[in-house]
Amino acid sequence: MLKNGITNDVNSLFEKKGGKLDNGKYVIGRIPKKMPTLSDFQKKLKQRNKCNELAELLVPFLKGNSLGIFDCESKINSNSEIINFDMSEIKDEFTKLYASFVILTWVWQKFVLKNKDRKNIIVCDEAWLFLKYQESAEFLVNVARRRKKIQCTTFYTVVNLLTNF
Repeated sequence: MLKNGITNDVNSLFEKKGGKLDNGKYVIGRIPKKMPTLSDFQKKLKQRNKCNELAELLVPFLKGNSLGIFDCESKINSNSEIINFDMSEIKDEFTKLYASFVILTWVWQKFVLKNKDRKNIIVCDEAWLFLKYQESAEFLVNVARRRKKIQCTTFYTVVNLLTNF
């Protein structure tokens, strides 16, 4: 069981009563509970005596640190027609590559594989970031190969390929 009584039961994700939300709106019926974050998980690990090393490894991924961009609650609905991830505010090339890996993996797992019965399109802008490193380039090739079996189309955009290498 997780924070706030969250279990594997879908209904445990909601409060039973209505009330006022953080944004000032009122709701009648079920209110979504606050989801645990990576910081919450790291705090739980620190409470256990044998998990201090793992807790310390997570520090760079916590809010306020160099890779802490994913330490938050997710409000993404994978049933949407279009999902856009804007990374224009990320200036560091490594962080942008890291974020792209995480996002593309999420898109593949939660958006494409979950919805095999409908046509999906993945557009990866600035794919040159992936092409700079062999492992990340192989990741794009793997996605392109696997998408053939399920109704998915991939578009990789690369601008000024020769100047980026």
